[in-house]
Amino acid sequence: MLDVGLSRRFWTIAVATLVFLWVVRFGIWGSYSNVEEASSSPTSTKPILHSEPSKPKYDESPPPPEPEDVSEPYEVVDKTEVAVQPTDAPIPSNPEPAEPASPEKKYGKIMDKVATITDTQYTDRLIPLIMHFHAVLGPDWPIVFFTSNETLQEHILPLLSSPAESESETTSSAGPSPTIQPRDDKIPVPTPTRILSPPPGSASFRRAVERGSIDVRIIPNQFNLSSRDGVNIYLSRPWLYEQLAPATHMLVFQADAMICANSPRVPEDFFDYAWIGAPLHPRIHYYNGGLCLRNRTMIMDILSEGALWEQDTLVWKNWTEGGEDIWFSKKMDLRGANLPSADVAMKFAAEHSWHVKPAVKGEGIQKEYENRPWGFHKVHVYAKDKLDEIAEWCPEIALAAKGRLEPST
Repeated sequence: MLDVGLSRRFWTIAVATLVFLWVVRFGIWGSYSNVEEASSSPTSTKPILHSEPSKPKYDESPPPPEPEDVSEPYEVVDKTEVAVQPTDAPIPSNPEPAEPASPEKKYGKIMDKVATITDTQYTDRLIPLIMHFHAVLGPDWPIVFFTSNETLQEHILPLLSSPAESESETTSSAGPSPTIQPRDDKIPVPTPTRILSPPPGSASFRRAVERGSIDVRIIPNQFNLSSRDGVNIYLSRPWLYEQLAPATHMLVFQADAMICANSPRVPEDFFDYAWIGAPLHPRIHYYNGGLCLRNRTMIMDILSEGALWEQDTLVWKNWTEGGEDIWFSKKMDLRGANLPSADVAMKFAAEHSWHVKPAVKGEGIQKEYENRPWGFHKVHVYAKDKLDEIAEWCPEIALAAKGRLEPST
Protein backbone atom coordinates (compact mmCIF):
# COMPACT_ATOMS: atom_id res chain seq x y z
CA MET A 1 0.00 0.00 0.00
CA LEU A 2 2.87 2.26 0.88
CA ASP A 3 4.45 1.76 -2.50
CA VAL A 4 1.17 2.54 -4.30
CA GLY A 5 0.67 5.78 -2.36
CA LEU A 6 4.17 6.92 -3.04
CA SER A 7 3.74 6.14 -6.68
CA ARG A 8 0.56 8.24 -6.93
CA ARG A 9 2.13 11.17 -5.17
CA PHE A 10 5.13 10.98 -7.49
CA TRP A 11 3.01 11.07 -10.61
CA THR A 12 0.77 13.81 -9.20
CA ILE A 13 3.77 15.95 -8.43
CA ALA A 14 5.30 15.14 -11.83
CA VAL A 15 2.12 16.11 -13.71
CA ALA A 16 1.69 19.29 -11.67
CA THR A 17 5.27 20.22 -12.37
CA LEU A 18 4.80 19.68 -16.10
CA VAL A 19 1.61 21.81 -16.11
CA PHE A 20 3.37 24.57 -14.20
CA LEU A 21 6.30 24.55 -16.60
CA TRP A 22 3.94 24.59 -19.60
CA VAL A 23 2.05 27.59 -18.24
CA VAL A 24 5.25 29.44 -17.49
CA ARG A 25 6.76 28.65 -20.88
CA PHE A 26 3.80 29.27 -23.20
CA GLY A 27 1.55 31.53 -21.22
CA ILE A 28 3.00 34.27 -19.01
CA TRP A 29 6.49 34.26 -20.61
CA GLY A 30 5.03 34.76 -24.10
CA SER A 31 3.10 37.85 -22.91
CA TYR A 32 6.18 39.46 -21.40
CA SER A 33 8.24 38.78 -24.53
CA ASN A 34 5.68 40.76 -26.52
CA VAL A 35 5.98 43.62 -24.05
CA GLU A 36 9.77 43.78 -24.61
CA GLU A 37 9.32 43.74 -28.38
CA ALA A 38 6.71 46.50 -28.23
CA SER A 39 8.80 48.70 -25.93
CA SER A 40 11.92 48.33 -28.10
CA SER A 41 10.08 49.26 -31.34
CA PRO A 42 10.95 52.87 -32.45
CA THR A 43 7.38 53.54 -33.62
CA SER A 44 5.61 52.37 -30.46
CA THR A 45 4.44 54.79 -27.84
CA LYS A 46 3.09 52.24 -25.21
CA PRO A 47 3.30 48.51 -24.57
CA ILE A 48 0.80 46.36 -26.44
CA LEU A 49 -0.25 43.07 -24.75
CA HIS A 50 -1.91 40.17 -26.48
CA SER A 51 -4.78 40.57 -24.14
CA GLU A 52 -5.63 44.04 -25.61
CA PRO A 53 -8.22 44.09 -28.37
CA SER A 54 -6.91 45.14 -31.76
CA LYS A 55 -7.86 48.63 -32.94
CA PRO A 56 -7.87 50.07 -36.47
CA LYS A 57 -4.86 52.26 -37.24
CA TYR A 58 -6.92 55.11 -38.78
CA ASP A 59 -10.52 56.12 -38.63
CA GLU A 60 -11.72 55.21 -42.09
CA SER A 61 -15.08 56.92 -41.80
CA PRO A 62 -15.41 60.06 -43.99
CA PRO A 63 -15.11 63.39 -42.12
CA PRO A 64 -18.17 65.62 -41.91
CA PRO A 65 -18.31 68.30 -44.62
CA GLU A 66 -16.84 71.67 -43.60
CA PRO A 67 -18.99 74.77 -43.97
CA GLU A 68 -18.17 76.94 -46.97
CA ASP A 69 -15.88 79.88 -46.06
CA VAL A 70 -16.75 83.04 -47.96
CA SER A 71 -14.15 85.23 -46.25
CA GLU A 72 -10.68 86.07 -47.62
CA PRO A 73 -8.29 83.09 -47.56
CA TYR A 74 -5.67 83.12 -44.82
CA GLU A 75 -2.56 81.22 -44.07
CA VAL A 76 -1.25 80.80 -40.53
CA VAL A 77 2.36 81.75 -39.95
CA ASP A 78 3.53 81.40 -36.35
CA LYS A 79 -0.11 81.47 -35.19
CA THR A 80 -0.59 84.90 -36.82
CA GLU A 81 -3.20 85.25 -39.54
CA VAL A 82 -1.80 86.80 -42.72
CA ALA A 83 -4.02 87.70 -45.66
CA VAL A 84 -3.06 85.99 -48.93
CA GLN A 85 -4.29 87.14 -52.31
CA PRO A 86 -6.12 84.38 -54.21
CA THR A 87 -4.09 83.04 -57.13
CA ASP A 88 -4.12 80.05 -59.42
CA ALA A 89 -0.32 79.87 -59.56
CA PRO A 90 1.34 77.30 -57.26
CA ILE A 91 2.95 78.79 -54.16
CA PRO A 92 6.60 77.72 -53.77
CA SER A 93 7.47 76.00 -50.53
CA ASN A 94 10.48 78.30 -49.98
CA PRO A 95 9.78 81.58 -51.81
CA GLU A 96 12.79 83.79 -52.43
CA PRO A 97 12.78 87.13 -50.61
CA ALA A 98 11.95 90.12 -52.77
CA GLU A 99 15.00 92.12 -53.87
CA PRO A 100 15.17 95.69 -52.58
CA ALA A 101 14.41 98.39 -55.11
CA SER A 102 17.63 99.38 -56.86
CA PRO A 103 18.53 103.05 -57.26
CA GLU A 104 17.91 104.68 -60.61
CA LYS A 105 20.54 103.70 -63.14
CA LYS A 106 22.25 106.78 -64.49
CA TYR A 107 24.57 105.03 -66.94
CA GLY A 108 24.48 106.93 -70.24
CA LYS A 109 21.98 109.50 -68.99
CA ILE A 110 22.97 113.16 -68.96
CA MET A 111 22.88 114.41 -65.40
CA ASP A 112 25.24 117.11 -64.07
CA LYS A 113 28.12 116.43 -66.48
CA VAL A 114 28.61 115.39 -70.09
CA ALA A 115 31.44 115.10 -72.63
CA THR A 116 31.00 116.04 -76.28
CA ILE A 117 32.88 115.95 -79.55
CA THR A 118 31.80 117.38 -82.90
CA ASP A 119 33.45 116.06 -86.04
CA THR A 120 32.14 115.79 -89.59
CA GLN A 121 35.39 114.69 -91.25
CA TYR A 122 35.89 111.01 -90.46
CA THR A 123 39.36 109.51 -89.99
CA ASP A 124 40.42 106.04 -88.86
CA ARG A 125 41.60 107.52 -85.56
CA LEU A 126 38.24 109.05 -84.64
CA ILE A 127 36.41 106.07 -83.10
CA PRO A 128 39.48 104.77 -81.17
CA LEU A 129 39.95 108.29 -79.82
CA ILE A 130 36.32 108.53 -78.68
CA MET A 131 36.54 105.08 -77.07
CA HIS A 132 39.68 106.15 -75.21
CA PHE A 133 37.87 109.17 -73.76
CA HIS A 134 34.98 106.87 -72.88
CA ALA A 135 37.29 104.51 -70.98
CA VAL A 136 39.29 107.16 -69.11
CA LEU A 137 36.31 109.33 -68.16
CA GLY A 138 34.32 106.34 -66.90
CA PRO A 139 30.61 105.49 -66.85
CA ASP A 140 29.58 108.69 -65.05
CA TRP A 141 30.44 110.70 -68.17
CA PRO A 142 28.07 110.12 -71.11
CA ILE A 143 29.58 111.18 -74.44
CA VAL A 144 27.52 112.90 -77.13
CA PHE A 145 29.07 112.64 -80.59
CA PHE A 146 27.73 115.18 -83.11
CA THR A 147 28.35 114.57 -86.79
CA SER A 148 26.81 115.21 -90.20
CA ASN A 149 24.23 112.96 -91.79
CA GLU A 150 26.65 112.19 -94.63
CA THR A 151 29.40 111.06 -92.24
CA LEU A 152 26.85 109.05 -90.32
CA GLN A 153 25.72 107.12 -93.40
CA GLU A 154 29.13 106.57 -94.94
CA HIS A 155 31.24 105.79 -91.85
CA ILE A 156 29.41 105.60 -88.52
CA LEU A 157 26.49 103.30 -89.33
CA PRO A 158 28.77 100.64 -90.87
CA LEU A 159 30.76 100.67 -87.64
CA LEU A 160 27.56 99.94 -85.72
CA SER A 161 26.77 96.84 -87.78
CA SER A 162 27.40 93.39 -86.36
CA PRO A 163 29.20 90.68 -88.39
CA ALA A 164 25.90 88.80 -88.79
CA GLU A 165 24.20 91.87 -90.21
CA SER A 166 27.09 92.44 -92.60
CA GLU A 167 26.97 88.88 -93.93
CA SER A 168 23.20 88.79 -94.38
CA GLU A 169 22.72 92.26 -95.85
CA THR A 170 22.66 92.45 -99.62
CA THR A 171 20.45 95.46 -100.13
CA SER A 172 20.20 98.83 -98.45
CA SER A 173 17.88 99.02 -95.47
CA ALA A 174 17.14 101.16 -92.47
CA GLY A 175 19.98 101.75 -90.05
CA PRO A 176 20.81 99.07 -87.48
CA SER A 177 19.90 99.19 -83.84
CA PRO A 178 20.35 101.58 -82.19
CA THR A 179 18.62 104.04 -84.52
CA ILE A 180 20.24 107.47 -84.73
CA GLN A 181 17.61 110.17 -84.56
CA PRO A 182 17.87 113.98 -84.67
CA ARG A 183 17.25 115.63 -81.31
CA ASP A 184 15.59 118.81 -82.60
CA ASP A 185 12.08 118.19 -83.90
CA LYS A 186 12.12 121.55 -85.72
CA ILE A 187 15.05 120.54 -87.90
CA PRO A 188 14.22 118.06 -90.68
CA VAL A 189 16.94 115.43 -90.98
CA PRO A 190 16.82 112.67 -93.62
CA THR A 191 16.42 109.15 -92.29
CA PRO A 192 19.88 107.54 -92.45
CA THR A 193 20.24 104.39 -94.51
CA ARG A 194 22.84 101.66 -94.50
CA ILE A 195 25.33 101.37 -97.33
CA LEU A 196 25.49 98.10 -99.26
CA SER A 197 27.34 95.23 -97.59
CA PRO A 198 29.20 97.17 -94.89
CA PRO A 199 32.23 95.49 -93.29
CA PRO A 200 31.94 94.18 -89.72
CA GLY A 201 31.83 97.15 -87.36
CA SER A 202 33.49 98.09 -84.08
CA ALA A 203 32.13 95.81 -81.36
CA SER A 204 33.17 98.13 -78.53
CA PHE A 205 31.70 101.22 -80.19
CA ARG A 206 28.46 99.40 -81.01
CA ARG A 207 28.17 98.16 -77.42
CA ALA A 208 28.69 101.67 -76.02
CA VAL A 209 26.07 103.14 -78.36
CA GLU A 210 23.56 100.39 -77.53
CA ARG A 211 24.04 101.03 -73.81
CA GLY A 212 23.55 104.74 -74.34
CA SER A 213 26.92 105.72 -72.89
CA ILE A 214 27.82 107.16 -76.31
CA ASP A 215 25.04 109.04 -78.08
CA VAL A 216 25.40 109.81 -81.80
CA ARG A 217 23.44 112.86 -82.97
CA ILE A 218 23.09 114.71 -86.26
CA ILE A 219 24.07 118.35 -86.71
CA PRO A 220 21.39 120.43 -88.46
CA ASN A 221 22.18 121.61 -91.98
CA GLN A 222 22.19 125.25 -90.91
CA PHE A 223 25.73 124.76 -89.53
CA ASN A 224 28.64 124.50 -91.94
CA LEU A 225 31.71 123.16 -90.16
CA SER A 226 34.03 123.17 -93.17
CA SER A 227 35.49 126.58 -92.23
CA ARG A 228 36.95 128.19 -89.14
CA ASP A 229 34.20 130.80 -88.99
CA GLY A 230 31.57 128.07 -89.32
CA VAL A 231 33.03 126.20 -86.32
CA ASN A 232 33.07 129.38 -84.21
CA ILE A 233 29.44 130.14 -85.08
CA TYR A 234 28.43 126.58 -84.22
CA LEU A 235 30.16 126.73 -80.82
CA SER A 236 28.70 130.15 -79.99
CA ARG A 237 25.05 129.32 -80.68
CA PRO A 238 22.51 128.04 -78.11
CA TRP A 239 21.65 124.89 -80.14
CA LEU A 240 24.67 122.85 -79.00
CA TYR A 241 24.27 123.77 -75.35
CA GLU A 242 20.55 123.09 -75.39
CA GLN A 243 21.24 119.54 -76.56
CA LEU A 244 23.40 118.89 -73.49
CA ALA A 245 20.87 119.95 -70.86
CA PRO A 246 20.58 119.56 -67.91
CA ALA A 247 24.34 119.19 -67.41
CA THR A 248 26.16 122.00 -65.63
CA HIS A 249 29.66 120.89 -66.61
CA MET A 250 30.52 119.96 -70.20
CA LEU A 251 33.84 118.65 -71.41
CA VAL A 252 34.53 119.65 -75.02
CA PHE A 253 37.19 117.71 -76.93
CA GLN A 254 38.27 117.53 -80.55
CA ALA A 255 40.05 114.94 -82.68
CA ASP A 256 43.43 116.60 -82.02
CA ALA A 257 43.02 116.37 -78.22
CA MET A 258 43.96 113.63 -75.77
CA ILE A 259 43.58 112.87 -72.06
CA CYS A 260 46.16 110.76 -70.24
CA ALA A 261 45.31 107.57 -68.37
CA ASN A 262 48.50 107.99 -66.30
CA SER A 263 47.23 111.20 -64.75
CA PRO A 264 46.19 111.18 -61.08
CA ARG A 265 43.76 114.01 -61.83
CA VAL A 266 40.11 113.85 -62.88
CA PRO A 267 38.00 116.60 -64.52
CA GLU A 268 35.96 116.92 -61.34
CA ASP A 269 39.05 118.49 -59.73
CA PHE A 270 38.36 121.58 -61.87
CA PHE A 271 34.59 121.94 -61.43
CA ASP A 272 35.02 125.16 -59.43
CA TYR A 273 36.02 127.04 -62.59
CA ALA A 274 33.57 128.41 -65.14
CA TRP A 275 36.03 127.61 -67.95
CA ILE A 276 39.38 125.87 -67.99
CA GLY A 277 41.57 124.86 -70.91
CA ALA A 278 45.15 125.25 -72.00
CA PRO A 279 46.11 128.89 -71.24
CA LEU A 280 46.65 131.10 -74.27
CA HIS A 281 48.28 133.90 -72.26
CA PRO A 282 50.44 133.73 -69.11
CA ARG A 283 48.50 136.51 -67.32
CA ILE A 284 45.23 137.26 -69.16
CA HIS A 285 42.29 134.88 -68.79
CA TYR A 286 42.38 133.44 -72.31
CA TYR A 287 41.82 129.69 -72.65
CA ASN A 288 41.73 127.25 -75.51
CA GLY A 289 38.47 125.48 -76.41
CA GLY A 290 39.75 122.35 -78.20
CA LEU A 291 40.02 120.51 -74.86
CA CYS A 292 38.19 122.44 -72.18
CA LEU A 293 35.73 122.22 -69.34
CA ARG A 294 32.88 124.73 -69.68
CA ASN A 295 30.08 125.76 -67.36
CA ARG A 296 27.08 125.22 -69.61
CA THR A 297 24.70 127.15 -67.36
CA MET A 298 26.82 130.31 -67.51
CA ILE A 299 27.21 129.99 -71.27
CA MET A 300 23.43 129.83 -71.66
CA ASP A 301 23.13 132.97 -69.51
CA ILE A 302 25.63 134.79 -71.75
CA LEU A 303 23.85 133.72 -74.94
CA SER A 304 20.46 134.66 -73.52
CA GLU A 305 21.61 138.28 -73.50
CA GLY A 306 21.62 138.25 -77.31
CA ALA A 307 25.39 138.49 -77.74
CA LEU A 308 26.74 137.13 -81.03
CA TRP A 309 30.35 136.12 -81.61
CA GLU A 310 30.43 137.32 -85.22
CA GLN A 311 29.11 140.78 -84.38
CA ASP A 312 31.72 141.33 -81.67
CA THR A 313 34.38 139.96 -84.03
CA LEU A 314 33.47 142.49 -86.72
CA VAL A 315 33.46 145.41 -84.30
CA TRP A 316 36.35 144.39 -82.02
CA LYS A 317 38.52 142.08 -84.10
CA ASN A 318 41.49 142.35 -81.78
CA TRP A 319 39.28 141.91 -78.69
CA THR A 320 38.10 138.40 -79.62
CA GLU A 321 41.19 137.47 -81.66
CA GLY A 322 38.93 135.37 -83.87
CA GLY A 323 38.00 132.49 -81.54
CA GLU A 324 34.79 131.67 -79.69
CA ASP A 325 36.87 130.31 -76.80
CA ILE A 326 38.56 133.67 -76.13
CA TRP A 327 35.20 135.41 -76.67
CA PHE A 328 33.57 133.28 -73.97
CA SER A 329 36.62 133.64 -71.69
CA LYS A 330 36.36 137.44 -71.84
CA LYS A 331 32.59 137.38 -71.35
CA MET A 332 32.98 135.24 -68.24
CA ASP A 333 35.82 137.38 -66.91
CA LEU A 334 33.66 140.50 -67.24
CA ARG A 335 30.92 138.75 -65.24
CA GLY A 336 33.37 138.03 -62.41
CA ALA A 337 33.38 134.27 -62.99
CA ASN A 338 35.91 132.06 -61.22
CA LEU A 339 38.65 131.47 -63.80
CA PRO A 340 41.97 129.70 -63.19
CA SER A 341 45.47 131.10 -63.27
CA ALA A 342 47.77 129.98 -66.07
CA ASP A 343 49.62 127.63 -63.71
CA VAL A 344 46.39 125.92 -62.68
CA ALA A 345 45.17 125.78 -66.28
CA MET A 346 48.38 124.05 -67.34
CA LYS A 347 47.61 121.23 -64.90
CA PHE A 348 44.41 120.67 -66.85
CA ALA A 349 45.78 120.83 -70.41
CA ALA A 350 48.85 121.81 -72.41
CA GLU A 351 49.05 123.07 -75.98
CA HIS A 352 52.23 125.09 -76.48
CA SER A 353 55.82 124.18 -75.77
CA TRP A 354 55.97 126.57 -72.83
CA HIS A 355 53.16 124.55 -71.21
CA VAL A 356 55.21 121.35 -71.10
CA LYS A 357 57.32 121.54 -67.96
CA PRO A 358 60.00 119.03 -66.97
CA ALA A 359 59.02 116.33 -64.52
CA VAL A 360 60.05 116.66 -60.88
CA LYS A 361 62.33 113.68 -60.21
CA GLY A 362 63.48 112.06 -56.97
CA GLU A 363 60.61 113.13 -54.67
CA GLY A 364 58.14 110.32 -55.16
CA ILE A 365 55.77 109.45 -57.96
CA GLN A 366 53.17 112.04 -56.91
CA LYS A 367 55.73 114.86 -57.08
CA GLU A 368 56.96 113.56 -60.44
CA TYR A 369 53.41 113.84 -61.79
CA GLU A 370 52.92 117.34 -60.39
CA ASN A 371 53.90 119.16 -63.59
CA ARG A 372 52.17 116.71 -65.91
CA PRO A 373 48.85 117.96 -67.40
CA TRP A 374 45.70 115.89 -67.47
CA GLY A 375 45.47 116.28 -71.25
CA PHE A 376 46.88 117.84 -74.40
CA HIS A 377 45.50 119.69 -77.39
CA LYS A 378 47.06 120.38 -80.78
CA VAL A 379 50.60 119.68 -79.59
CA HIS A 380 51.38 118.21 -83.02
CA VAL A 381 51.26 121.79 -84.29
CA TYR A 382 52.38 123.98 -81.39
CA ALA A 383 54.70 121.67 -79.42
CA LYS A 384 56.40 119.50 -82.01
CA ASP A 385 59.70 119.72 -80.14
CA LYS A 386 58.06 118.19 -77.05
CA LEU A 387 56.28 115.24 -78.65
CA ASP A 388 58.82 112.61 -77.52
CA GLU A 389 58.68 113.88 -73.94
CA ILE A 390 54.88 113.99 -74.06
CA ALA A 391 54.72 110.43 -75.41
CA GLU A 392 56.73 109.13 -72.45
CA TRP A 393 54.06 110.43 -70.08
CA CYS A 394 51.03 110.06 -72.34
CA PRO A 395 51.61 107.41 -75.06
CA GLU A 396 47.97 107.76 -76.11
CA ILE A 397 48.93 111.03 -77.77
CA ALA A 398 49.55 108.96 -80.91
CA LEU A 399 45.75 108.70 -81.36
CA ALA A 400 45.44 112.48 -81.60
CA ALA A 401 46.61 114.23 -84.71
CA LYS A 402 45.95 117.41 -86.62
CA GLY A 403 42.31 117.00 -87.51
CA ARG A 404 40.50 117.91 -90.70
CA LEU A 405 37.99 119.94 -88.70
CA GLU A 406 39.65 123.33 -88.31
CA PRO A 407 39.58 124.19 -84.59
CA SER A 408 38.75 127.68 -83.38
CA THR A 409 42.32 128.55 -82.34
